[in-house]
Amino acid sequence: MRNSQSSKYKNIIEVNTPNIVTQAGHPKVYYKIKPEVGYIVCNYSNTCFKLSKKANINSKEVFIYKG
Repeated sequence: MRNSQSSKYKNIIEVNTPNIVTQAGHPKVYYKIKPEVGYIVCNYSNTCFKLSKKANINSKEVFIYKG
């Protein structure tokens, strides 16, 4: 992700798994980060979830974000 893009998001959270569940004051949403892209953005909260350098892209673990 480019530094110029990072200012567009309310929060940027580094995660170690591509599997994301977010429910931060909105309906529960499920995301899977594509490794070739490296991040996803929650359209409800404008939060960016970015794969960390040590992320396990084959992990079944789920990162749960509640704001």
